[in-house]
Amino acid sequence: MSEIKVLIVEDEPVIAENIAMYLNNNDFVVSGIAYDSEEAKSQLINNTPDAVLLDINLDTDIDGVQIADYINRNFHLPFLFLTSYADKETLDKAKKVEPWGYVVKRFNEKTL
Repeated sequence: MSEIKVLIVEDEPVIAENIAMYLNNNDFVVSGIAYDSEEAKSQLINNTPDAVLLDINLDTDIDGVQIADYINRNFHLPFLFLTSYADKETLDKAKKVEPWGYVVKRFNEKTL
């Protein structure tokens, strides 16, 4: 079985590097890390992964839910949200783009 290439979209470099380390230690390949929405779109176009891990709150005008919508419309890739937001409003917004999963931060290697 070939390794699954995962794009990480996370605006906090330390968190992104921890996620990358966890994935690389568990038979996944990190195809790239995008720290904002423009990097995410560029990675999706130029280095299309097999799956995407998305933070919902990015320090840009476009949030993770909007990137998820872009993925659904253009790439049809599975994606999961990794976020510190678990309030009803955020969950309802996230559900509309039909993620494959929703992981609330603080997570560890085993839960990821």
